[in-house]
Amino acid sequence: MGMGRGDQHVATDLGSYDDAEHWFVRLLDPECSAGERAEFEHWRSADPQHAAAYDEIERLWRQSEEAAKDPSIVAAANRALRSGPDNHVPRRWLYPALAAGFALLLAVVTLPQWLTTPAAADGTRYSTVAGQQQTVPLSDGSSILLDTDTAVTVRYSARTRRVDLLRGQAQFTVQGNHAWPFVVHAGHGTVTAVGTQFQVRLDGDSTDVALLRGKLAVAAESPQGRTQEAALVGGQGLAFGADGHLAAVHAIDVQKAEGWTQGKLFVHDWRLPELLAEMNRYNAVKLEIGDPSLRDIHISGVFRTRDQQTLLQLLQRGWPIHARRMSATQILLLPNR
Repeated sequence: MGMGRGDQHVATDLGSYDDAEHWFVRLLDPECSAGERAEFEHWRSADPQHAAAYDEIERLWRQSEEAAKDPSIVAAANRALRSGPDNHVPRRWLYPALAAGFALLLAVVTLPQWLTTPAAADGTRYSTVAGQQQTVPLSDGSSILLDTDTAVTVRYSARTRRVDLLRGQAQFTVQGNHAWPFVVHAGHGTVTAVGTQFQVRLDGDSTDVALLRGKLAVAAESPQGRTQEAALVGGQGLAFGADGHLAAVHAIDVQKAEGWTQGKLFVHDWRLPELLAEMNRYNAVKLEIGDPSLRDIHISGVFRTRDQQTLLQLLQRGWPIHARRMSATQILLLPNR
């Protein structure tokens, strides 16, 4: 049977379909390694028949997903499963593509749940404590860099790569796969990526998104069910809140955005409470303002996230401030009198 796109036709043998089915199912497995994916790409590019077979399997899978929603078709598939001595679809008398499509339809009805729903109901959880950062490599070659006091849950399924940001902030480096979107759920919205690097941060009811490279689709939903959507390109960011409203897209300072990944804070005209709050995220000892008169101090500079001593020295030399240790975990900033 000839297959292809447009006016180009490639004759595809049954063996190519068998191999394509094997690769298709293997690639859906969350445990499929980067090495196996590279081996698949080598197989696919080695012969035009391989690419044509895989494209057809992929197309039939999409069709079979729709077909599986029809009760009459599901019933027919189940009857076919119960027929025959070995419960196998009688493929050899069918055209290869029809056989492959029917087999994939049966897969929708009968495959184990990891193939049609998330790998685990609760997913796999990763978290860091205050002052800790951790890089989490994922099975598809993507990775997540967790910042201090951050938690995520990862759920990979056949249809999507899902990550829930539960608290804190993270940087996502995503391997491209247009057929398998990477979706981050955070706050009251989602961030969908294909082959990008971006950051998402939860800060109270606000969710901030910063795109370092590539493209992103951002969507937020209001409590009333209304959805707003926006598209970002590299060097842009936005925020959304619990009301589902997307703030205007704006240019970001990429160096500043990447600062925390290097243990740095790039600070420009921050109020002292803002700076202390950010430094406190990375340290067990908390710096607190002990007098309202210090709240309007504005500071600029580059600070090491875990270097409280340098910050304290700077504050006490540059402003009429002295630091008083109140306990093992609290330092109070007070004005000189």
